[in-house]
Amino acid sequence: MIHTRDHKTAYIFDPWHFLGQKRRKLMDTSWAALFREHIPCELPVSRVASFFNDTFGRPTKELYTALGVLLLQQIHDLSDEETISQLAFNLQWHYALDIVDESDEAEYLCAKTLWNMRDLVIENHLDEVLFKHNAEVLARVFNVDTTAQRIDSVHIKSNMRRLGRGSGSL
Repeated sequence: MIHTRDHKTAYIFDPWHFLGQKRRKLMDTSWAALFREHIPCELPVSRVASFFNDTFGRPTKELYTALGVLLLQQIHDLSDEETISQLAFNLQWHYALDIVDESDEAEYLCAKTLWNMRDLVIENHLDEVLFKHNAEVLARVFNVDTTAQRIDSVHIKSNMRRLGRGSGSL
């Protein structure tokens, strides 16, 4: 069964009211706010959802969260264990991924689920879509002209394909 949340509908009440004015300002000017505003709606959730049955089987982890975690793992160059810990305890990750529920269901991803989701993304060449498209989105947000990029400049590519089970980014 496919589990996704609508990230486009606004909340009636602010789920982040507990932060207080100063911490909320820090949060709203951090990378987490930028990620939250621009990335979730660009994740290839519908393409990943097509690999699951919408009426049969155990519900998937929330797919926006799962794909967002894969992206954040690579951005922050974290091992699987560090990634699981960040999702479980890091408030910036919760804000970036729009996780407002304090349950284990929302804030926990086991290592096997992380591995399986990464494997699904890689085997179906969605890692290329995930990283290339989101890099283009961020280039637009920051108004970066990629046509003027030097040919010999640094090439950045995800290490996702080279990861092994239980290993971090190499």
